[in-house]
This record gives sequence, structure tokens and C-alpha cells, in this order.
Amino acid sequence: MSISSFLTKKFLKSLFFPAHNRGKALPKGLIRLLKKEPGFWDLPELPEIGSPLSKSGLIHDAQISISKKLNTKKCFFGVNGASGLIQSGIITMANPGEYILMPRNVHISVIKACALQNIIPIFFDIEFSIETGHFMPITKKWFMNVFNNIDLEKRKIAGVILVNPYYQGYASNIEPLIKICHQHNLPVLVDEAHGSYFLFCENLGLPKSAIRSKADLVVHSLHKSLNGLTQTAVIWHNGNLIEENNLIKSINLLQTTSPNSLLLSSCEESIKDWLNKDNLDKYKKRISEAKKIFKELKKRKIPLIETQDPLKIVLNTSEVGIDGFTADRFFYKNGLIAELPEMKTLTFCLGFSNQKDFISLFQDLWEKLLIQTNKSYSLKAIKPPFRLVQSPEVPIGVAWRSKTYSIPLAESLGKISADIICPYPPGIPLIVPGERIDKERIDWIETQSLYNQDLLNSYIRVLHN
Repeated sequence: MSISSFLTKKFLKSLFFPAHNRGKALPKGLIRLLKKEPGFWDLPELPEIGSPLSKSGLIHDAQISISKKLNTKKCFFGVNGASGLIQSGIITMANPGEYILMPRNVHISVIKACALQNIIPIFFDIEFSIETGHFMPITKKWFMNVFNNIDLEKRKIAGVILVNPYYQGYASNIEPLIKICHQHNLPVLVDEAHGSYFLFCENLGLPKSAIRSKADLVVHSLHKSLNGLTQTAVIWHNGNLIEENNLIKSINLLQTTSPNSLLLSSCEESIKDWLNKDNLDKYKKRISEAKKIFKELKKRKIPLIETQDPLKIVLNTSEVGIDGFTADRFFYKNGLIAELPEMKTLTFCLGFSNQKDFISLFQDLWEKLLIQTNKSYSLKAIKPPFRLVQSPEVPIGVAWRSKTYSIPLAESLGKISADIICPYPPGIPLIVPGERIDKERIDWIETQSLYNQDLLNSYIRVLHN
């Protein structure tokens, strides 16, 4: 089967990203564009269109208009996903050799930016649930303890990165965390890739958007948590701790010189769609429906984990002795396609189209899964072996560029890594370049082998002694 033929394959239910549910919730303006002759919209940076960094043109005008409507200083569209704009934000905040404070559950794109710019991460640990195998939201008390364990006189911290919400929908009360950073005169970049729609739905009991919580830079994925096409994103600029010219230089350094015109149009249309009152009312209805779906499934004794994002249905498969990967294969085979399998859970993304038939389909397959799948009640999530605060022994950029050799991971004990060890999903690095590979982490990978099957027999690049 070719790629193009697979792209036309129909599933019983597409509960994965992008959140437009295979076109069902695409903005009307984008649908009209896609109905044109194939390729009609594939244009270069004509003067009338411009680019995200142009000082004139339709893209410039759209960004200015949207920023004003949402009361931010500026916004810039991106066509390299949230990853590209997160990386731009990082190199805006920090110069080579400077430190950035970040949680252990940052996305792999953050580590790559640190390697590129030779920025040194200071990782802080997060509370962990052995019941779910998930990191938990960050509390103000926890965050203050992190700062109390850092010598701010010795380490020149240039900024802070926060992730909110997480992939599965967990969200912290982020405003007090940002306030703590600002008290230390530290700018904050929030990876809000999974929470774009929070900004538009402030009266639905959802987490407060990082934009409204006074973060300096906020990155939204427009395909994960709005209804844009895959690869579309936006970065929002606020506050006085980040200079706009530095942000523009950083975006210019990393963005393509040939941005796709369809994707740029999707950036504008997906945000405008949510600024339209009638459309917003429709999406608010979808969110209310999602809350009802969760309650009804719970009522039917299906083991779900509640997070702060109602559009995420997190199935606790381990409660009935089934791992998330086995459950994912079963649902996939039967046409109900989830987004994120993990050792103890399976996450479905409802998206923004009507899901009126979801409950009956889901319950039917759930009951078949219970009958047809072997059970194992030995599933045990172990907290990753991280200290509260730690940095790589060798600067990450130095380790990345050093002369190395490859050895089996099982033989790497005591060596300094030149690789990123990052089980995917969910894309959270376990080992980064410059970190010494200790027994605790090797043991963790072995004991959590179901989650890291591809790592057990893998090779890793390490530094010469």
C-alpha cells in the first residue's frame, strides 16, 4: 500500500491528533481553500502574502490583528510545529553557557535546542503517581522547594520552561509558579501545546491559560488543541522580560525560508474560527459534551483517570490487568484509534467534532477487550530515578559534539552519554547528553522494559574517558 492510499483509509473512530478529527472540524475558510484545484494554494512568499517575520503583507496583518484581539504584545505563526517555536523561545531566553530551569518532563525538542545553543538545563523533578505512571501537576509548595535547592548566585539562570498541560491533560495552577519566577526576574516560556483552547474558554472551569497567567512566551500547537492542520503552531509574546527583536532573530534563525502557504493559512483560520462567537459556542458545546462522556463512562464502571483536560479520555487499563500497548493494539485492530499508549494507560483525544456515538462504540469494544485479552496484574510503575535538582556533568552541547563511541546500553554504566535516551511516546528524555549513566537508570529501564522494549538491546553513544 502506498502512503497516499493509506491516507484515504477510513477508521471506525479517529481519536488522535490532529484534533479536527480528519477534517470534520476544520475551519470553514480552510475547507473552502482545500476545495480549490489541487495545488492551487501552493504559493511562495509573494509580496501580498509575506511571511511570519515580514513587516507587511497578509500574514503580518493577521498576526497583528489576532494579537490585538487577544491582548498580547505579538504573535508569530509557525509551520515547524510547536517544537520549532519552543526552540526559538529557548534561544531567545538564553545565550550559550547560560542555564535554563526546566521540569524533567520537557519535550525532546527542548533538549535538542540546548544541544544546538550549548545551553545548560537545570532539571527539576516532579511528583509521580505509581498508580498511573504519570507525572503529577506542580504545586506552589513543590516549586518553591525547587528554588530553595538552587544556588542562584552560582548559576546564571536565564529563564524557566514550564509544561502545562501535560500530554494526558494534567494541568498545574500555573499563575503562582510564574509569579515565583518573576520575583527572581526570570522570564517564563510555557509549552502549552496541549492547551491552546484554554485561552478561548475561560468560563468553562478549565485551567487558566498561561497567556492570562502572565507568562512571557507561550507556545500553542494549533493541531493538538485547536483545529489547525498538523505542523501549525503560534508563539505569543507578552511582558517586558523578553525583547521582541531577540525573539524575531531566534525565529528567523530556525524557521524555513519556504513556509508552506496552506499551513500559514491554517494558522490564521484556526485562530479566527475560535474568535467567531457562533463557532466558539459550538466548540464550548463540544467541551461540555466531553465532560458528559467522561461521567457516563465512569457511571458504566469503565476505569478512567480524570485530568484537567475534558477532551482527553484516559483509560486506566492496568486496573483490569492489561497494559496500554496491548489495549492500543486491540482498539487499533478494531478501528478505534487512540493517541497515546503507555504502560498503565491509553489516552484517547476526542477532538472538536461530534462524538455522539463514541460511548456505545467504546463500551462495546471495552467489553470485548476484557473477554479476549490475557490479564497480567504485575504491572508496576516505578518512579524515574531523578534527584530533585540536577544538571548534566558535561555541558549538553559539549557532550553532543564530542568524539564518541557506541556500546550496548547494558554496558554503559558509569559512562557519560552523548545521546538522548527518550522513550516515545510520550517524548520525555530519560538520559540527555552530558549525564552520567548510573545504575538506578539502567535498573529503571530494565524493570520498566514493557515501556522501553526498544531500549533494552539498543546501543548508546558515550564519551571517551
